[in-house]
Amino acid sequence: MNAQTNSELGYELPKDVWLGVADRLIEAAPAVAEFLQRNGSQETAEDFLIDMQLAYQAVCYVADFARDKCRIITVPD
Repeated sequence: MNAQTNSELGYELPKDVWLGVADRLIEAAPAVAEFLQRNGSQETAEDFLIDMQLAYQAVCYVADFARDKCRIITVPD
């Protein structure tokens, strides 16, 4: 027989924490893109900004619909 157990690891973050993370991603992205443009290429900077827009949308989705599926697990040093 296959016995299933429901043991949850880690902890769930509240919606406002996830949305704060999303806001900080968008706030930091232009500075990082500028650095990449100065030290790399325009294409690299543009790709980074596109990636950050996708990351922003993903974090907002988690905040709205999947907080219980994206749990934080503390890893000891």
